[in-house]
Amino acid sequence: MKCPCCEKTLVVIERNKIELDWCPSCGGFWFDSDEWRLLGVEKTEFDPFAQESIKSNEKGRKCPVCNKTMDKIKIGETLLDRCPHLHGVWFDKGELSSFVNFSNADLKAARTVNFLGEVFNIRK
Repeated sequence: MKCPCCEKTLVVIERNKIELDWCPSCGGFWFDSDEWRLLGVEKTEFDPFAQESIKSNEKGRKCPVCNKTMDKIKIGETLLDRCPHLHGVWFDKGELSSFVNFSNADLKAARTVNFLGEVFNIRK
C-alpha cells in the first residue's frame, strides 16, 4: 500500500494479530478497520468509525485501499482521515500520540496504549 500523505510504500508491522501500516518516510499510521477493532477501543467517542465527518480546510487524502478521498473526523482535538467506505483510518505523525493522550482515561484503551507503546514507544 502507498502512504496517503507522501505516497511512499507503507511497512507492515504485526504484533498480537494486529497489523499496523506505518510510513517510515513521514511517520504516519494506517489502521484497517478490522485491526482497529482488535485494539478493543469500544467507547463511541474514541471510535473513528463511529464519528460524523466534518468540514475542514486541510488537504484531502486518498484511501490507500480504494483511492477515494477520505473524510475528515475529529476525536478530541485530533483531526483524522477516514476512508468513506470505512476501510481504515489514517493518523499523521503526532496524531496517534494525541489520540492516546485524549483517550487514556478510557480503561478499554489500555490495550491500545500498551500495543502502541511496545511497538512505537508511545506512552500515555
